[in-house]
Amino acid sequence: MNKPVILLLLIATIDRIILQGIYPLLPVMIADLGVSARDNGIFMAVTYLSIAAGSFLTPRILGYYGSVSRLSVWLSVFTAVSLAAMGCGMSYAGFLIATSAYWFFCGVQINIYSIIMSYISPPKQTGSNFGLLANTTLMGAVIGSFFIGPVIHNLGILFSFILFGVLTVLARTLMLFSDFDVVYSKHNDPSGDFRISARLWLLLIVFNTGIMLSFIGRFNLSLIMREYQYDMDSISYIFAWGALIVFPFPYLFGLLSQRVSGKLLLVVSVACATIAIGLLYNGNTYFSFISVSFLICIMTYCSRGVSQKIIYDIYPLRHQTHAQSVLSSANWVAAIIGFLVISATSGTYSLQEVSLLSFIAGVVALIVLVFSNVGRYEVVNKVDNLKD
Repeated sequence: MNKPVILLLLIATIDRIILQGIYPLLPVMIADLGVSARDNGIFMAVTYLSIAAGSFLTPRILGYYGSVSRLSVWLSVFTAVSLAAMGCGMSYAGFLIATSAYWFFCGVQINIYSIIMSYISPPKQTGSNFGLLANTTLMGAVIGSFFIGPVIHNLGILFSFILFGVLTVLARTLMLFSDFDVVYSKHNDPSGDFRISARLWLLLIVFNTGIMLSFIGRFNLSLIMREYQYDMDSISYIFAWGALIVFPFPYLFGLLSQRVSGKLLLVVSVACATIAIGLLYNGNTYFSFISVSFLICIMTYCSRGVSQKIIYDIYPLRHQTHAQSVLSSANWVAAIIGFLVISATSGTYSLQEVSLLSFIAGVVALIVLVFSNVGRYEVVNKVDNLKD
């Protein structure tokens, strides 16, 4: 593993500790403002629309600014301001605006990490490196779930969120001491001739159905635990335990993606999300909640690196900025659909019944995936000197 990859993984891990630590607490923080489950779902849908917009607009923002390192530092400043605003204890509308801004800047930055990784990874190590990048999300979930909740509990929301913003700025500043700009300028193609192929459309549909189920599952798990009188620390810890158990798997999936069909790995991932959402239908014990968290983590953290490797294989290097951006923004659109499903059904169905309906959707997605040719593509970036 080369030094640029190590630096990128370090910075991404710090970012994701904060993001992943805050995420499972959001439904509870919103509910504490006195809003209904329907408004809670709308809130999450709007914030994920923001992160989808950030991911989708990344190529244009990079094309306008040029430098990935300096842009990342400026983004960190705006991110810190958004975090401070989130911690101010404002109204529902104010909290929605601040959180949406934070998610937008995160959408751009997370996408930048994937783009840079596609350029700095040698072809023979791309699968394992994307697996390690997926592991930064998992590492963030483990550390963040154990760290963020207790910090907020002991220091208060405002001071904690200001601290998170300062850490974000310090981490992103490390990018100024890298060669990321040189590599990006060398390989990125600003010509705009990228097109979404039928193969990519198929991948986006089946893969993001699993992503949608994982977001519905995480959201429902938080609120179902709240119904059973679990406190904020316990809800935070449940995601930490699930992520901790899954910890070796993203890197393993990345290695396997270089040796076996990506389709097989996606089938395993979507199956885990489907089983998890089914367990929420009648799960009411702490062990069942840990099992749900574990299975959701397989889909959330292990499948992402596999899908990024598939994108790397079917598109040349000059199209990676746009192709990875499409994949990333589609992930967040899947989350939006999941939250809209929750919002639309909350007045008619219970959280458990929504989980059952989602389980049926997962079974349908699995059938489509098994009989499709997703993951069976010609590898475009085969030769090491393509990176030279």
